[in-house]
Amino acid sequence: MQGETQKVIDQGIIALVIQVIGQALREEVTRLLGRAKGQRRDLADRTVVEACCNRCGTQHRGEFYRAGFYLRGLLSLTAWGQIRVPRVSCSRCGGMVDFEFVHLVPYGRLWFDLEERARELAAMCVSLRDGVRVLSWASGQPVSIATLNGVVNRAGELAKAFHGGVLERIPAVVMLDGVWLKVLEPTGEKFIDKKGRERERLKVRKFPLLVAYGADPVTGERWVLDWEKGREEDLESWRTLLVRLRDRGLSERGGLRLFVHDGALGLGKALEVVYFGDGVGHQRCVFHKLANVRRDVAGEEGMSAKERSRRRSEVLSDAARVYQGKDEGEIRQRLGEFRAKWQAREPRAVATLERDFESTLVYLGVAAKARRRGEEWKVECLRTTSPLERVQRHFRQKGRQAVIFHSDRGIDAAVQLVIAHHHLADQSTEFWGRQLEEALLAA
Repeated sequence: MQGETQKVIDQGIIALVIQVIGQALREEVTRLLGRAKGQRRDLADRTVVEACCNRCGTQHRGEFYRAGFYLRGLLSLTAWGQIRVPRVSCSRCGGMVDFEFVHLVPYGRLWFDLEERARELAAMCVSLRDGVRVLSWASGQPVSIATLNGVVNRAGELAKAFHGGVLERIPAVVMLDGVWLKVLEPTGEKFIDKKGRERERLKVRKFPLLVAYGADPVTGERWVLDWEKGREEDLESWRTLLVRLRDRGLSERGGLRLFVHDGALGLGKALEVVYFGDGVGHQRCVFHKLANVRRDVAGEEGMSAKERSRRRSEVLSDAARVYQGKDEGEIRQRLGEFRAKWQAREPRAVATLERDFESTLVYLGVAAKARRRGEEWKVECLRTTSPLERVQRHFRQKGRQAVIFHSDRGIDAAVQLVIAHHHLADQSTEFWGRQLEEALLAA
């Protein structure tokens, strides 16, 4: 009985969808012609409209009249049906009048709600094959994988919008890090496959997705500023991202005070080359420093695996305690205590902690300057890239679902869909929404 009731509901939804969309199309024609159906047209009306006769080329609406309908199949998320699309003809030559409906994409058969859900599923790391099944549940009409892939890849246009334009909000702190993904790229070689077809030989290449993550240390707000597909985590790749950020307005004058990064060699060199201002500090991520300390715990000869694990945990705990000091004096005192305790037994771990130790304390000076201005900055926004690591999980998850990306456009689409779905862009300004709309309309 419930099933029968649901069928009635579904049929009612289909009828309503067809009726409402058809009415919207008729209203568009009414606005185009400037008169209601049944109202006589003014032959002297020379108003030029966004429509053109495909035979004589006139754009005067006084020459146009309604000429019936034609049927077009339209698939939405909840219904599939034949809608009556109004025709417009030219009285001067009898030709058909071409114009674009707001509610219908030329030659399109998918309603926008289905396209949006398809992109949402892709952002949630649902495969195309599973997405086809999900989207056909309500309407019963399958969508091909190729069609769905085209809908999803249209989001790649958002990358151009995201990379362009002046930053409307300059964060005081910017975290920098990369996550590794895979892409297929051509080798320039050809081969004959089993069916005798000539194909292009491809190879898998790992590449870093370099991400700049802005943070407001007063409120704790965080958002993705920009990203770049690098060749490696090298000077040139990082330099490309940093130069673009600088050109978009990121600088000390705009309010930037601190970069936080993991100490990678290429990134360090890029920060030296690209100038943001004398007062911008470079903070080495404390989390990465402690991870390196744990890595370099050697243990002692004859230790079991369990004993080595216990040793690593003990050394890491003592190393983390160093940064729990309230000020620089206490932190340095705790560093001395750590050295005295572990120098003889774990010299490599001690040396790792002391190496570039000064660069892990830059945040103290930056926070002190903010305090003198009457601002209390959150320490979690200043000394580690851990907030960015949580963002990188979403990109890694998408990378695992895709396994290997097949094109740059697919990468662009995937990254932007993840950013949009998880609300990782700056939500405090209209920039993201405006750029999103303009990019999708352009696509």
